[in-house]
Amino acid sequence: MGLEKLYDFEKKYSFLYEIEWNGVPVYTCFRDSVSLILSGEANSKEIEYEEEKGKIYLRRIWDSFWKIRKLKKSETLIFTSTMFRRDYGRNLAAEYLMDKYPDGVVFEWPSRTDLYDTAYFQDDRKDRYCPLDFYILLYKFYGRLHRKEAAKLENDCREQLKNFFVSAKDPENSYEKKAISLLLREMPVSYASTAISQRVFAKLFKNYDSIHYTIDFWGSARENIIPVLPGEFEAIELQHGIITEFHPGYIYPSEANKKCQRFFARTLLLYGEATKKLLTKKSVFTEEQIEVIGNPRILKYKQEFGESSEKRQYILFTSQPFEQDVKGAEYYSEMIPILQSIQKQLNTNEKWKKYSLAIKLHPRENNGIKNKYKENIPECKVFDNATQLYELLGKSFLHITATSTTLYEAALFDTPTILVPYQGYKSEDIFGFNVKKIKNKLPDELVESEKYEDYLKYLKNQTMNYM
Repeated sequence: MGLEKLYDFEKKYSFLYEIEWNGVPVYTCFRDSVSLILSGEANSKEIEYEEEKGKIYLRRIWDSFWKIRKLKKSETLIFTSTMFRRDYGRNLAAEYLMDKYPDGVVFEWPSRTDLYDTAYFQDDRKDRYCPLDFYILLYKFYGRLHRKEAAKLENDCREQLKNFFVSAKDPENSYEKKAISLLLREMPVSYASTAISQRVFAKLFKNYDSIHYTIDFWGSARENIIPVLPGEFEAIELQHGIITEFHPGYIYPSEANKKCQRFFARTLLLYGEATKKLLTKKSVFTEEQIEVIGNPRILKYKQEFGESSEKRQYILFTSQPFEQDVKGAEYYSEMIPILQSIQKQLNTNEKWKKYSLAIKLHPRENNGIKNKYKENIPECKVFDNATQLYELLGKSFLHITATSTTLYEAALFDTPTILVPYQGYKSEDIFGFNVKKIKNKLPDELVESEKYEDYLKYLKNQTMNYM
């Protein structure tokens, strides 16, 4: 665990940060994959399941076409995805940003999850939302029209990479060779697609002459959109998920900032002081770049919906898309036996009989995984990737996960978390503190109210450092 091997690799091949398009170092998109390869965790094996694909909505494309023109005088542009419409069809974090900044409009990518994509049509603030579906159509058309130019950009980048690697030190082991092979194969493709994408966005937003703020909330804006927007404005990024000391999207060596300062010149809206300290001590960001605002989604959720008063009936396992992210091809084969053992405990142990096992898919986890869980654990209840997480947490007595940072959210909804082992991950590395871990059995001491409350209090106190 950690980024030491990645740092060594980047020090040896420092030229990787120098290959950029319009101020965007394309290599940054590959740090996660390279880190996994160097640590030996990457596995190319693909999980077998029947993929569920969402629909393409013509009305979203049409609305995208005319709204991009209509909203050209907006002062605050917020870029996000319908994937964050996780609370009854609303993107609460985006709503928070619209309230915080003047004249805010939200540009959202489709997620191809029907429940999220169609929620746009029922949104009370629909007039301040603009789908980006038309861009996707235009990008495909523009890409085909300029495919020869894209191929040249790709080939030029690949040749430049090859020359750099030839002139540098030889790889020390097979993992470095695999990482180099990945970069030679994929980085030029990303380089060319970034160039084409920026050109398309430059055309779409060329008449936006009143921009004061641009905010990226998992909306690909820092790479594809912000570099080509006209005028002078403040670039902002809202934290999504928990940032750990080995997060390759936020933890960079100081040399990276020296080579591409423009890319890191943005304001960060963070959940807590611990994250601020982490980014100022172990990355390239300064205190002046950071504003701590708490978790806007949780804050707004509790204001709008309160907390559940229903009976806490579930032992809730939050599943993760490890195999879809190529982080470990044995995730489900390791998790399912543990969950089967817990289901057996719930069926046979008097202390646990009043609870039932439930599984919640990650928002990025394909719903086709539902059948895999149901076939192997028929008595459990499986919730799809669009089910309201916070509502489920309010109905859960206990939360189980391998490494999900839902642990922090669970604590704020008064649900303690226990971990199951996976790939040798340590809770201190992921969460910053010790968390109870089990092998295949729920700890009986947590049925005792005093010990349950003590453990929950411990988790909540630790969580407040990060939220």
